[in-house]
Amino acid sequence: MVQQLEAQETFLDLTITPFEPITPGNGQNTGEKKEKLARAIKERLSKEYLERLRDQLTGKLVAITVVFLLWKGSPNITNTRPVKDLDNLLKIVFDVLRHGPQGLGIIEEDSYIGEVYATKLLVNKEEQEGYRIIIEEHRDPEMLRTLRQFYSKIPAESSR
Repeated sequence: MVQQLEAQETFLDLTITPFEPITPGNGQNTGEKKEKLARAIKERLSKEYLERLRDQLTGKLVAITVVFLLWKGSPNITNTRPVKDLDNLLKIVFDVLRHGPQGLGIIEEDSYIGEVYATKLLVNKEEQEGYRIIIEEHRDPEMLRTLRQFYSKIPAESSR
């Protein structure tokens, strides 16, 4: 039996260009890297919109689509951008979207991400490089119940 998918509400559809997608790299300056992406998102969203987004997504499961637009470079330049690992690219995005030191608090925890679609696309011009981040509602009542039950047993400050 094929499950019929319901229409999902889109909460955010944001393109950030020009901006080189970030990975944790060797682990140095990771906080600065997260802060740089957080700042780029804040520059593109009003403070009011960001607050409304946080309110709308509190306690909700989300589906996240991330398109990493990677500059393929030119024949004259050695460019390693297209070989960035997808899992490392996602790690920074997830950390920036959630509560935490460099996080924007848009989603509760990584565990509230119920579905992910990520892809890398090559772009011809450096100014086209960046991200497209889409956040939609993910409907899974059983998972949501389980998460709420789990987090209700943990003191609020220790879960963040």
